[in-house]
Amino acid sequence: MKRLASLVRVGLKANFGLSVIHFRIFKEKKDRWLIPLMALAAVGLGPTVYYALRLLKTIYDLLLPLGQQQAILTFGVLSGQLLVLLFGLYYVISAFYFSRDLETLIPLPLKPVEVMTSKFVVILVNEYLTIAVVVLPVVVYFGILSKAGLPYWINGLLVYLMLPVIPLSIVSLLVIGMMRIVNLSRKKDALILIGSLILIAAGVGLQFILSRSAGSHPDPQVMLRFFASPDSLLKQIGSVFPPSVWATQALAGGFSGAGLRNLLLLIGVSLALFYGILILAEKLFYKGLIGIGEIAGRKKALSREELSRRVSSGRRPVRAIFAREWRIMNRTPIFLLNGVLVVVLVPILFVIMARAGGGRGDNTMILRALTSAKPLLVTLISAGFMAVSGSLNGTASSTFSREGSQFWMSKVIPVSPREQVTAKFLHSSIIALIGIAASSLVLVLMIRLRIDDLLPAFGLALVASVTLTAVGMIIDLSRPLLDWTNPQKAIKQNLNVLFGFLAEIGILVLLGFLLSFLMKTGLSANGVLLVLFAVLFVLAAASAEILLKLADRRYREIEV
Repeated sequence: MKRLASLVRVGLKANFGLSVIHFRIFKEKKDRWLIPLMALAAVGLGPTVYYALRLLKTIYDLLLPLGQQQAILTFGVLSGQLLVLLFGLYYVISAFYFSRDLETLIPLPLKPVEVMTSKFVVILVNEYLTIAVVVLPVVVYFGILSKAGLPYWINGLLVYLMLPVIPLSIVSLLVIGMMRIVNLSRKKDALILIGSLILIAAGVGLQFILSRSAGSHPDPQVMLRFFASPDSLLKQIGSVFPPSVWATQALAGGFSGAGLRNLLLLIGVSLALFYGILILAEKLFYKGLIGIGEIAGRKKALSREELSRRVSSGRRPVRAIFAREWRIMNRTPIFLLNGVLVVVLVPILFVIMARAGGGRGDNTMILRALTSAKPLLVTLISAGFMAVSGSLNGTASSTFSREGSQFWMSKVIPVSPREQVTAKFLHSSIIALIGIAASSLVLVLMIRLRIDDLLPAFGLALVASVTLTAVGMIIDLSRPLLDWTNPQKAIKQNLNVLFGFLAEIGILVLLGFLLSFLMKTGLSANGVLLVLFAVLFVLAAASAEILLKLADRRYREIEV
């Protein structure tokens, strides 16, 4: 146990880099600008939390007379578990098989189960932080609104600790099995990517099967029984992932027989799946791990002369740098899974939540009813959804960090910094465009968004993505993380990605305040859209110009 505790402690320190941050801020005094930036980000999140709680209060008041208020808990819990289930795949792959400390840990007298358990705990801590934004506001505010007693809060703590264990264990079991098969082949990079996509597709397909399992055609008597049962709505939503129902009933039931039964069921299944990980770890972990690191060693790095020859051999510089950026992203599974795949998974998560329950009773009917009420609001919300799907993926805010020690080539090739940054900007914009297109398709198919609402929403999201992409690149160019030996650190343990998320969320919140002000002035819907387009164009032009000017200076200053 002491060895395991030491491994976990070292893993947490390496994962969060707290000692490095403390040294750079208080000893070297290089990153003191992070303190006001983090304070500003915390202040900027305040309005978002406020409006989210107001929305929860409104929904609670609507569901309370029907006795369906517990569905709010199910929705919050389910959202957190689906985040772990969908995005946990590349977290697990990165930590289990691409972590840079594996070369040090394997020769030590440590059991495979100890190494994997320590890494699982580190991922679990990360997941607690990930789902906190989604789950904690719902659980805490629901307890306040319902005036819950002490049993609710005790069960709430236990439920929160168990919440990510089941989805993370499922992903871990699948990844361990997949990597054992992958290691039998020479095409490991390709098989890791293909296998990951297959696992994600299978998981999404399973969610659709579960969500449609209740897909009968309800008659009036069925609907009457539906609303007469206090658990009907939460079970409909929770049919996507049954452990969310166990968690909800454990919370709502407190220390009653039903509450304790569901709590024990949640804990029991979590421990059983974790025990399955320990068994596979002892038998398959090292077998799937050995040989993974050989891939990078067989790839030939381009020399300065070769890169210069390719760039100046008749191909336009921007096109050549764009192609290079595209290859760096697509040939590295960790980059591709953490960057490109996210822009598709966010719309998929929306589809799963919207189809919870299946049949005619699914939540798409509610969404369609809401979209027919206020066309302007539909356009603005759709634009926000598209912008979030396209831009909040970490691709732009890790643009320069992904080059790592090879950044010296970007400094010496005969292509100006502005042209290189332009090519990188186009690459990140293509990724954002994929996300915007995917979310647009989801809106059209799921809530039947009309073309006259879709086009302005698509345009707003496209222009907004220019600003969000440029801001992410500005942050990464200001302090690129180039001293990594494993690709997962460039995007998973890169503070620039976090700062990029916070900055982009802050921009969206400020735009939300602007829209609130414009709508109160009595402007027509077209007037509001025109003003918003104008503001977004100005922000896009300004951020792009700042990025280009920063490139001229930072390319000279960055040392590799």
